[in-house]
Amino acid sequence: MAESKKERRMEQGEIEVLLELGQSYLLNKEYDSAIKKFSEALKINPHDPELYYYLGLAYEGADRKEEAVKMYEKTLGLDKTFNNAEMRLTELKNAIEKKSKE
Repeated sequence: MAESKKERRMEQGEIEVLLELGQSYLLNKEYDSAIKKFSEALKINPHDPELYYYLGLAYEGADRKEEAVKMYEKTLGLDKTFNNAEMRLTELKNAIEKKSKE
């Protein structure tokens, strides 16, 4: 039993490192590297809405809008109160719709 708690703590620590690295890449507009780090973190914990949100931001930065929409929707599926994801999703859908009318 103690081993599983230790493993969970190690996994949480690994997720935090990957999240920080991904955020750093995101700030530096290194979107592909950010996508890799957030994706790695999601393999460890596929139930964390924050990871999907950041992955959405990275996809959006990389101009992969459809994938970003899916990540924001996944974020909201896990946490309906995640306001930033809701705002990004609305803005992105409006931008996609506007572009399709041009």
